[in-house]
Amino acid sequence: MTTQIENPAAHGAGEVDLPEVEVIPLLPDPSVDTSGVPFRMVDGVHIPADRYYDKDFARLENRKLWMHTWMWAARVEDVQMPGDYIEFQVAEESVMVVRVDENTIKVFHNVCPHRATQLAVDCGSFSGKQIVCPFHGWRWNLDGTQSYLYARNGFVAESIDPSKINLKEVRSEIRHGFVWINFDDEAPSLGEFLGDMDRHLEPMWMDKMRVRWWKYIDLDANWKVATEAFIEAYHVMQAHPELAFYAVGDDYDADKLAYHPKGNGHYNVGAAERPGGYTPPVKDIPFGQFFLEQNRVMFEGTDAYITAREEFISDRVRHQDIPDEALVTTFFEQYYAYAADAGIALPPPDPDASGYGFIFPNMVFLGFTGNLLLYRIRPLGTDPNVCRFEVFALQIPIEAEGEQAPARAEGPLQVSDLPFVLRQDVENIARQQAGYRSSAFTETTMSPRFETMIFGMHNEIDRYLAQ
Repeated sequence: MTTQIENPAAHGAGEVDLPEVEVIPLLPDPSVDTSGVPFRMVDGVHIPADRYYDKDFARLENRKLWMHTWMWAARVEDVQMPGDYIEFQVAEESVMVVRVDENTIKVFHNVCPHRATQLAVDCGSFSGKQIVCPFHGWRWNLDGTQSYLYARNGFVAESIDPSKINLKEVRSEIRHGFVWINFDDEAPSLGEFLGDMDRHLEPMWMDKMRVRWWKYIDLDANWKVATEAFIEAYHVMQAHPELAFYAVGDDYDADKLAYHPKGNGHYNVGAAERPGGYTPPVKDIPFGQFFLEQNRVMFEGTDAYITAREEFISDRVRHQDIPDEALVTTFFEQYYAYAADAGIALPPPDPDASGYGFIFPNMVFLGFTGNLLLYRIRPLGTDPNVCRFEVFALQIPIEAEGEQAPARAEGPLQVSDLPFVLRQDVENIARQQAGYRSSAFTETTMSPRFETMIFGMHNEIDRYLAQ
């Protein structure tokens, strides 16, 4: 059950007077003709409910979005040795990411050109550095070239020309420790796709991080419903009472974040500019105390983003009788000193480094120095009412420990298996999906100011669907 704040007196008080702020509808790009897109985005305030459950709309997304955009399929460390592979599925497609040699990773369609048998399931290593079809024994080298065809003399020669029966490669690039794929050979490069967002990713040193754990749930919800739960902070007051310090209603300021569009549907998020500098969203709580206590909740509620080593430093700083205005500075001084002693190569402080962002279409992350809490949401098959939700905890490891075996997916889990902050995040998703089907509900009524990234995602989806 979703956490509810039981405080009748607070709920009965009603809304309070709030400062006037600028609220501008987030209209689609007028240079893109989306008139042919069903249930298209129009007014920058509402989103048609059909986008979340209509089967034809989902098929259109599968064909025009997922087959033409960049997405990350694996981490580089998932395939450490030649012959290692890992499968990745999205919509109706399955690919296998294969380590060819020390310097080469390739991605192939996961299908035998003989009779369509899938060649790889989940993850593992191809024995003898040969990719073998389990049905009839056809074989390929790790680079996708065929090495053996059983009873070759029984086939028409032209039908088994190497150009037809070598494995079909999927376009891929490696950046920030991720293997990115795009099914469209004519799409812009990954660098063009990431664009200005890349300058916020580079200082995070994601390539030096390793996955500590990886969990997944198959949710009864459209992939967009699940994604949207993580690309707005408007829900924090109600869904995360611990993170909101149990502030109720407008005692928790929803207007503390600034959403910066970076092109192609990507967003970097920072603190909203205010006279006198940044202040916490909860009244009467000093910034230093807010920083340390929110970190504690994130440690206890996620075991990612903030981990045991950051909480160790936080706890030490809490007990040093330090003035509030010096708490954050002291924390980072001691954190970097600890990391240097432990052999942890933390990235240097950089104002461009992102702390919260969205890489279209389905990568959401929260970043803390040396750590990453990462979400990936994707459709599987053709049912618009189901999706796979994955969460990853990444961290820069101690150098002396060397390369460890890659983390593998734990799942499918139940919602109750998740740490409590993540559990709070997903508890409402199935309810929301069911609500979209109600005859009383035809469109959302949303805040362009607080739910900015959701509009950006949908407008970018329509740009793909219009092509």
